[in-house]
Order: sequence, then C-alpha cells, then structure tokens
Amino acid sequence: MRMTLPMIKPLIFMSSLLLWPMLAHAQTTEPAPPSLSDRVTEAAKANRYRIEKSGDIFSGDGWDRLLAEGRQSQFFLLGEEHGIAENPQLAAALFTDLSESGYSRFAIEVSPFMAARMDDALAEGGLDGLKELFAEPGGQPAFFGMAEEAEMLATVRGNLADAPDVLWGTDYEVLGDRQMLRALEAMPKPEAAAVALSALRAESDAGWAKYEETRSPQFVFSFSGDPQRVRDVEAAWLDRSVDAAWILDQIEETLEINRLFVTGQNFASNKRRADHLVANFLRHWRVELADGRSPEPRVFAKYGASHLVRGRNSNGVFDLGTTLPELAALEGRPSVSLFVLPGQGSSVAVFDPTAMTFRDGAPKDGYGAGMGPLYDAAFDSGYTLIDLRPLRAVLTRTTDPDLVALARTIHGFDYVLIMTGSTPSSALLVE
Repeated sequence: MRMTLPMIKPLIFMSSLLLWPMLAHAQTTEPAPPSLSDRVTEAAKANRYRIEKSGDIFSGDGWDRLLAEGRQSQFFLLGEEHGIAENPQLAAALFTDLSESGYSRFAIEVSPFMAARMDDALAEGGLDGLKELFAEPGGQPAFFGMAEEAEMLATVRGNLADAPDVLWGTDYEVLGDRQMLRALEAMPKPEAAAVALSALRAESDAGWAKYEETRSPQFVFSFSGDPQRVRDVEAAWLDRSVDAAWILDQIEETLEINRLFVTGQNFASNKRRADHLVANFLRHWRVELADGRSPEPRVFAKYGASHLVRGRNSNGVFDLGTTLPELAALEGRPSVSLFVLPGQGSSVAVFDPTAMTFRDGAPKDGYGAGMGPLYDAAFDSGYTLIDLRPLRAVLTRTTDPDLVALARTIHGFDYVLIMTGSTPSSALLVE
C-alpha cells in the first residue's frame, strides 16, 4: 500500500513522542558527582607536601612545615606503625632540630623504670652502653631492640648530653621485670618485705624458666604473674621510698593490665593501660615543673598511633593523644600531631615473642586499613606529608563503616606522612 502524506504525518508525530524522553535524558544527564572518598583524595592532593631523604638528612617543603609547627608547639606527637626503619631516623632528625627550640624530653612507649635505665646507659656509654644494658636478662624493652630505634635513642640523648632524664617512659613493662626486681632487692627494707619480695622474684623466675622451656609467651612473667604478690610486698613495706613505690606500681599495673587482656577483657585492659600512660606522663610533668628545670618543658612523644590520636582511639578509649593537646592548651600553647604510615605494600619489622627478636612481616596494627583515599593522594616516590586539617570540612562525620577509620585519622591527627618505599627495621645485634 502506498503511504500518503496524511498517513505519514501521524507516524512522524508518534515517533517523536517515543524519542523525546530519550533525547531529553541524553541532554540533561550529567556525570555522577565524585564519591566522598574521591573528594577526600582530591583535598589531600591539594594539601600535600614533599619530604625527601638522603642518608640521615631530611628536606623539602614538608620537612620545613613540620619544623615550623614543632617550633611553636608545646608537644610534638608522632604516632606510628611500629617497625618502619626510616621512621626513627625521621624522629631523631626532628628532635635534633627541635632541641634547638627548647625540646628537652623524649617520651616513649616503655615503663618509667626502663626509660631511666636506658637514659643512664646512653648518658654513660652511648649506643654501646645501651647494647650492654640490652645484653642483661630483661634489659631489652619492647620496640627498642630494633637497630634504628636504638640508634634514634642514642642520637636523641647525645643532643642533650648534660641534661638529666631526657627519656620519659610512661607505659607498663612487658620484659623488664627482672631488672625492676633487682633494683628493689638492692634497696633497704624490712625483713617481712624482703620475704614477700623473694616470693615475687621466685614467681618471676619460674615464669621465665617456663618460657625458656616452651618459648610460649603466655609464661612470660608480665602475662602469668599474680598482682597479689606485689600487693604483699607493698603491705610489708609501708615506709618504702618514692622510687620503690613507683617500681612496685609499675609491676602491679603491668600484671593487672595483662591479666585483663588474657581473660578476654580487652576494653578494660586498654582503658587501664591508657590511664596508666596518662598518669605516668603527668607524674613526669609535675616533677619537671616542681624542680623548676624548665618553665614550660617541651616534649617530643613517639608511640604507636592509637596512643596519640586525638579523641577515642581504635580501642574505644581516650589516651595521651587527647590529654596532651589539652595540657598544652592550659599552657597557652599549641601542639602538633603526625601520623606515620609505611609505604603501601611495604613490610615492617614485627616482634616475634617466641624468639624475642624481630622479623619482616605485614603491618600488624592495622593502621593502614581504610587509609586508601590518603594513599591515593601520595606522590609516586619519596615521602608525602598531608595536612589533614583542611580535609575535616570534607569528611565531617560518617556512618559508612568503610570511612570510620579515615574520619578518626583526619580529625585525630594534624598531619599524615606516607613513607613510600619504606623498609622494615632490623634487629639490633647485641653481644
């Protein structure tokens, strides 16, 4: 049948009606807006700075920025993933330059007693003195059996050769109970206290003997000991000195914290440990102020990142990262916090408690989880410093479980440093 014009016109009209929605959609469709993660990455790229490393020398606009912030701050807080070889080198270089601006104390993740022992060993013999201490039974505390960490302490102490008490320990004591008990045994005490202390020593010796037999860390005294043994010593030694009281408190707190951990009470264990960290830091702080050593002591703190994040950390507790900025604010001074991450895919040194040494492995603390948007902003080589403060307006709050850790980092630290190409620390060789 031949189509006439009157017949064609209705067909054209109907076709246009069918095509119009598709044409209209094609004309009005716009690219999907960037995801929240993409917006964080773009903001991070706009606020990133380079840090270069040549040997032990750091440079670049990121380095200059960290020094400028540190010089005007009361506290410099460096939260880390443990076991990165280049990170203690960074910390040593930062402290060396900042010591010229008045930084005179270096707070670390060991007990007050072991920090004092290391401080004395370094002051008397430098790195060799530290190695001699570490060669003694129980003389090597956690983390600082890594070569780069030990070298950092030697550098830090060497910058202030004539200053007292440069190292501030604030943590519990996992490996040094034999050193602490030996110090207590050398102090004058009532006979009843000596008997109670002997029982405590016997329990420590039995735990370590069982560990040597099995190589199982559950028998290490700090995890197997009974805190009541410590309380027995305290009850029999009422006129004990301040030093003896503090050592006994460190042993007791260690046993209590770890007892909560081994019985599955993780939150209570983390809470008690955080409170212990804060209490020990404030004790150092009050002694410093009372002695008049410095009208406003400036402290460099280096800990695992969970201890130095501002606000509730990944364990759900408030730690030094919340206390110290507030303490600085009371002094009318700012503080600055830096979160250091290994390069993406890089190994770190991980402590092997069955052999009491360090081995290369994947980062065990999980600090890199959820940090993809920040890693995506890193330069292809070298180290990338990102100022996190401008990112807070982008990621103000979130209920997205994939972004919770990222939000905690952005609001909990001032900077993040991504060490692309980082390497694992090596074990310190001790004769």
